[in-house]
Amino acid sequence: MSMSKKELRNIKLKMQSMPQSLSSAQKKQNRILEVATELFLERGYDAVSLDDILEHVGGSKTTLYSYYGGKEGLFAAIVHDSCQRKLGPLMSLNLANLDPRSGLSAIGHRFVSLISDPGGQALYRMMIAEVARFPKLASEFYAAGPESTIRLVKRNLEHWQKAGLLSSGHSETMAIQFIGIMLGNFSTRAMLGLPVGLSEQEIKDWVERGVALFLEGVLPRT
Repeated sequence: MSMSKKELRNIKLKMQSMPQSLSSAQKKQNRILEVATELFLERGYDAVSLDDILEHVGGSKTTLYSYYGGKEGLFAAIVHDSCQRKLGPLMSLNLANLDPRSGLSAIGHRFVSLISDPGGQALYRMMIAEVARFPKLASEFYAAGPESTIRLVKRNLEHWQKAGLLSSGHSETMAIQFIGIMLGNFSTRAMLGLPVGLSEQEIKDWVERGVALFLEGVLPRT
């Protein structure tokens, strides 16, 4: 049975309300999430039981149920936790004082680094594999990842448009097109389990060419 939106929201609120100073219970939850993430990514959702997780972290099923309400709740918590950790560096970018080329390069570098990360690729494949089982969670995954990235780019494009640094146009469409350029065929390769790892220099070169291509179409004509 799929989890309701209310259940998913309660799990997310519990995670977001954790104070900076971690109690022993919170450290335990972090350890459970760490181990469960490794096992789910390595074996897949169906091949991991709560007993498998407890073998590594100790404790009882009662503890797991009190934290997450069961295996589905634990999986939801893993997805939310992973999204927050992996997207944090991208979403925290401060581009207010940067010109379009520098700002888009900063976004592109962090975005391409993220999608070429093996852990992020494994999470993406796992989410795709379980989308039928967790349709609501899939929607939240999209909102937390792709949609948040579109909003980040869109917001900055609008800032540069108002400053006269970019030509006018539909900012959301432009944001999606920019992300498409950065994305290339990486997500397709990742979904198929094909190698995507890029060196720092390869990421830099890819982003530089992609930003130049995008700006060719959106810089004001003089």
